[in-house]
Amino acid sequence: MERINTTVDQLQKRFETLTPAPRISSSFKTLVTEGNINPDEIIALIRLEPLLATRIMREANQLENARNRGYPSIEQAATAVGFERMYDLLGIYAYQYSDELENTANYSPEAWKRAVTCAVCMESLAAKHKLDPHEAYSIGLLHSLASAISEAHKPESSEGAPYGRLNSRLKSFGSSGLSYTLFRSWGFPDTFTDPVRFQYSPLDCITTGKMACLLNLSKWITGVIRESDELPDQEMGPDLLVLNLLGEGEQTLWNLVTDVSDCLQRADAILKGKDSFV
Repeated sequence: MERINTTVDQLQKRFETLTPAPRISSSFKTLVTEGNINPDEIIALIRLEPLLATRIMREANQLENARNRGYPSIEQAATAVGFERMYDLLGIYAYQYSDELENTANYSPEAWKRAVTCAVCMESLAAKHKLDPHEAYSIGLLHSLASAISEAHKPESSEGAPYGRLNSRLKSFGSSGLSYTLFRSWGFPDTFTDPVRFQYSPLDCITTGKMACLLNLSKWITGVIRESDELPDQEMGPDLLVLNLLGEGEQTLWNLVTDVSDCLQRADAILKGKDSFV
């Protein structure tokens, strides 16, 4: 436990120094510079930025008067902290590292793309399976936080990495466990943290199994769209047991690849100031 706690402490410190992927960072700075206080546009951008979304959800869930079950979505968390505080966090976040970029680590563009892709997948599947799409989107956006932090800091040797010399499959499980521990330490509710914990073994999740299954499938779809190995053996297709449990057919997921790609084009339009992402 001591080693795990030490690793989590290190991840938290590294998280505080991370800056957004360059493209989303410029969008935030433009919004603040123009004095834009349109709540819908601000929320739309926050939904595309895992780091700021995490900070807002962390602050909401650590409030003294936070509701008993916590806030499992970006929208609920933003409401809890209030618009004025949310706007302050956005402004601080957009500019606090502007004079020391050489000494900070960036959330990589590829990690950002994977996070947003998975979030869109989760939202689409949740609506179909009668789960909260906002909560599902938030889980999809933040589920791989520990891995993204580690990737951004790129330790010089495997000995300095949180997962040491573990093989890729064990690293995946280690990453999900560290993300889960981070969110738990920040007061995130079980409905959020349990799917993150069981994202690679959703059938083992007895609390929020359906959401965990959706995350597992969303990661597979993300791997297809991004052509990256999001799950072991992704070339063999999604987990058939998970599909059967949800009553899904494999063709449905291939169709969803197209739908998600369309949603991502809308997200791209937001960053260009041409559309709103809901």
